[in-house]
Amino acid sequence: MKLKALILAAGEGTRMRSILPKVFHEVAGIPILFRTIHAISPLTEEIAVILGKGFEKSSERVKAVFPDTFIFQQKKRLGTGHAVRSALPFYNDFEGFILILPGDLPLLTTDSISEFVSKSKREKADCAILGFRPENPAGYGRIVTNGNTFSAIVEERDASPEERKIHLVNTGIYLFRANYLREHIHSIGNQNEQNEYYLTDLPAILAQKGFNVKVFTAEDPTDFLGVNNRRQLADADSAALERKKQKLMLSGVTILNPELVRIEEDVKIEPDTTVFGPVHLFGTTSILENCVIHPGAVIRDSIIKKGCEIKPHSVITESVIEDGCTVGPMAHLRPGTILKAKVKVGNFVETKKALLHKGVKASHLSYLGDTEIGEESNIGAGTITCNYDGEKKHRTEIGKHVFIGSDSQLVAPVSVGDDAYVGAGSTITKDVPSCSLAISRAKQTVIRDWPKKKGKKCNQS
Repeated sequence: MKLKALILAAGEGTRMRSILPKVFHEVAGIPILFRTIHAISPLTEEIAVILGKGFEKSSERVKAVFPDTFIFQQKKRLGTGHAVRSALPFYNDFEGFILILPGDLPLLTTDSISEFVSKSKREKADCAILGFRPENPAGYGRIVTNGNTFSAIVEERDASPEERKIHLVNTGIYLFRANYLREHIHSIGNQNEQNEYYLTDLPAILAQKGFNVKVFTAEDPTDFLGVNNRRQLADADSAALERKKQKLMLSGVTILNPELVRIEEDVKIEPDTTVFGPVHLFGTTSILENCVIHPGAVIRDSIIKKGCEIKPHSVITESVIEDGCTVGPMAHLRPGTILKAKVKVGNFVETKKALLHKGVKASHLSYLGDTEIGEESNIGAGTITCNYDGEKKHRTEIGKHVFIGSDSQLVAPVSVGDDAYVGAGSTITKDVPSCSLAISRAKQTVIRDWPKKKGKKCNQS
């Protein structure tokens, strides 16, 4: 079966109370529209999206992620039937089937659509409608049947009291033979409360003309949870996150206190890793096997390789952490941080554009920005790489097997050679050669009986 898909995403989503079009609000870290596209992509030859509000920016966002997608604009909001007419060039010469669906179904699955398409093919449907039975049908269009024969789809605002008692409702997902769609799309009228052209009227038009119109009922109502306001957005987000966590746990990931854990859709976690809630894992984060992620960790768009331990309340963004590293507690790894194998970054250490080679230890209270530190070097508590001169950023280069004493400041641009030492409390403004000791301190002076000279008593033992 040749299949194209047309996604209706031109609605303004006024109930979201947002300047952002509804379909670009995120569920489990992915815009609603993108989740819909992902679900149908494995089944279709081509996909077109009909956009409305903020067309130029919206089009750019879609094209940036799905460059092969066709984009059409519905300039006036005259209903779903009018939207489908706006995309007529997409299917004007196509001989196959057109899958039409709304762009605000963030929990849609490939399996549910595949089953719908397969049933339609088996029944040789000219038009197929996918319905479902939610616990509460309020707000949905009702599918009216006469026995097993389709009769009509009635929007709730236009439904009679008897029709509102019907529990079989419309998902907004249809399959049409392309030639029948383009021949009859202009037959839809706008004699309704909204004076709009409802696509929901087209199946009844086709049925009256003797075409084979079929209704199929989906098994899992959750797949068709729509989003019209922030409350429904939160419900969809929770459902998507729950699906994600269930899938990970069944694959061999331990998640403790899962109700307190957020793991977004594109996050990857390998078996035998343990996540202790509460933890937030965002974006394209990837965590390999045998890691431990402790409570309070927040990780975004980062790679954490085998056998790492991320201790409580550490924040990691756009960083790479290689095998056997320990981070935290309460460490902050900012974008551009790379920790090679067996690095230890301890409590209240902050890094930014920092490359720490194998075995480096920075255990306490340090800022390491715009720096590279060689293997097995030790960074004492309170060390700062002073990388900003008020106008530009500069780099600090620290060699292998270096010892930086506590409370040292390295004023970039500066380098410290291999096997060098920096004495505690030093401010280093010039390069330190290899195999040397650099100390920068004022000579200590002791003035005896200082309190007496200030007119105070001094108790001496």
